[in-house]
Amino acid sequence: MDVSTTLAIVQTILTAIQTLAQLQSLFSISHCRSELDDLRNTVETVRPVLEDADAKQDSLNAQEKHYIQELRDAVYDADDVLDEFLTLAKQNQLRSNKVISFFSRFKLLTHRLSSKVKTVNNKLNTIATKSYKFSFKVDYKPIKFTKEETSSCLSDVIIGREEDVEKIVGVLLGSHNVDHPNVSLLAIMGMGGLGKTALAQLVFNDPRITEAFPLKRWTCIADQDQQQLDLKGHLGKVVKGFSVSDKMSLEDIHHVVKRRLGGQKYLLVLDDVWTESYHEWQQFQGFLKVGGRGSWIIVTTRSKTTAQMIAGDQMHELRGLSESDSWHLFERMAFQAEERDDELVKLGKEIVKKCTNVPLAIRVVGSLLRGQSMSKWLLFHEKGLDSLGGSNDTITRILKLSYDQLNSSLKACFAYCAIFPKDWQISKQLLIQLWMAQGYINSQNLGEDYFLILLQRCFFQDILEDKIGKKVMFKIHDLLHDFAEKVAGKEICRISFDTSSVVKRDRQVSFAPHMSFDISSMSDSYAQHIFNNTHIRTCLQIKGRFVDYRVGDLLASKSIPKWTYL
Repeated sequence: MDVSTTLAIVQTILTAIQTLAQLQSLFSISHCRSELDDLRNTVETVRPVLEDADAKQDSLNAQEKHYIQELRDAVYDADDVLDEFLTLAKQNQLRSNKVISFFSRFKLLTHRLSSKVKTVNNKLNTIATKSYKFSFKVDYKPIKFTKEETSSCLSDVIIGREEDVEKIVGVLLGSHNVDHPNVSLLAIMGMGGLGKTALAQLVFNDPRITEAFPLKRWTCIADQDQQQLDLKGHLGKVVKGFSVSDKMSLEDIHHVVKRRLGGQKYLLVLDDVWTESYHEWQQFQGFLKVGGRGSWIIVTTRSKTTAQMIAGDQMHELRGLSESDSWHLFERMAFQAEERDDELVKLGKEIVKKCTNVPLAIRVVGSLLRGQSMSKWLLFHEKGLDSLGGSNDTITRILKLSYDQLNSSLKACFAYCAIFPKDWQISKQLLIQLWMAQGYINSQNLGEDYFLILLQRCFFQDILEDKIGKKVMFKIHDLLHDFAEKVAGKEICRISFDTSSVVKRDRQVSFAPHMSFDISSMSDSYAQHIFNNTHIRTCLQIKGRFVDYRVGDLLASKSIPKWTYL
C-alpha cells in the first residue's frame, strides 16, 4: 500500500485550491468558495492521518488498511474534481474575451463542479471522522538529506570481486578437448544484491575476454513475471539489429540466429534468468548452440534450481564480500573526505556487520548515512537495524529502511519508476516530466534535486552521460525494481496483453507487447475488459525495437475516450 503517493496527491490538492482561490472571476460566478474552503480543511485534517499510516503501514491490521484504502480513494476523487475545475478555469481565461456565449456555458459547468466538490468533500469528511477508531498519530521524522552531496555518483563502486573475475575468466579461456561442446554454459548464482550483474559486466569488459571472443552479446532476460519464456522476444534481442515478427515461425528464427551466430566464437551473457522449466530452457538454448568451438553462454540467476538446470556443475556461486572489503565499500559510500571521528568509525563497523556482507545493502546504508550527524548514526544503529541480523530478507528490509527516510513526494517519485520494465534505460528528462504531470513536484529544478537524491541513495544506477557530462539515462537495479513494484502496489500496471488487465485501482499504466504477441487474436470483449478502468492518469507506451506499435491504434480507439483523467 503506497500511502506516500496519496500524500503527494494531498499536496497537489492544496496547491490546486490555492490556485483556484486566486481566480476571483471564477468564484464570482460559481459561488463555490465555501465548498473549496471546506474541502481544504478536510484535506488538512486527513494529512496527519496519512502521514502516520505511511510511517507504520507494515504494522497496520486489516481494518486499518481498509480504512486507509477508503481514504486514499476519496483523496483521488477530490483531486480529479479539482483537476476538472482547473481545466475549466484555463478554458475560461482563454475563451471569455473571444466568445461571449461561452459565459453562460461556463456558469452552468461551474455550478455542476461546485456540486461535485461538495459531494466529494462530504465523502472524504465522512471517512475522515472514523480516524479516531484507529488512534493514528504523527510520530515520524525523516532523516534530513545533505543536499551538497547529491552531485556525487557513487553507484559504480565495485570492490572485492577480483578473485571472482579471475576464476571466471580462467574458465572461459581454459583449454578445450575434442569432446568439449562448441558452446559451453556457466551460471553465476547468488541472492539479490550480491552483485551478479556487476561481476558479469567486469568479466564481459575484461580486455582478455574482448581479445578472445570476436563476438560478444549482452541480453537481459528478466523473466520473473512471465508465465513462460518469451522465446521469440529473447532471440530477437540476441541477434541485435533484426526485428523478429510475430508472423515468423521458429524455423525462420532458427535460420536468422544461425546466419548471425553460426560458426563464430562468441560470448553471450543472459542476465537475470528465472525460468525453472527444463523444456523451455532446452528449446531456447537449442537455438544458440550454433557457435564456433570455444563459445560460452554466461547466465546470472538468483535461483539455484535454474543454475543447476542450465549449467550443472559449471556454476559460480557468488558469496558476500569479505569483512575487509565490506568495510572498504562502506567507507567509500558513507564517509566524506575529511578526517573521520573514531566513534563514527566504530559505529560504522557495527552497522556494516548488520549488512551481512551484501554489497547492495552496504551501498544503500552507507549512502543513507553519508553527511548525517552522529545522532542520526546512533538512531539508525539502535532502532533501524535491530531486527535485521540473520534474516533471509535482510536486503529487502535495508532497502525499506532507506526508503522510509524519504519524504512522501520522494517516495511517490521512486514508486512511480515501477511503470518502466526491468533493465530499462530510463530517460531522466522524461521521468522528471512525468513526475511533474502527476503533481509530485512543481518544477524542473526540484525534479533534478530529487533525481540526484535518489541517485546518491543508490536507488538509481548505470548512469549514462552526454558529451558535456550531463546525466541523461539510468537504470534501476532489479531488486530495487521489485521493491518499487511492492510499494506501488495496485497503483501501477504494466500490460503485456496476454497476461495482464487493468483493474479499478490501477492509475498508472504502461504497455510494451513483444512482437511475439498476435494482436489479431485479441477479441473486442477482451480489449474492452483491459481498458475498462476510467481512472487512469498515465498511459505510457514503452518504445523499443521489439514493440508492436499497432497496439497504439488499439489503445487510442478503445481507451483514450474513456480515460478522461490522463
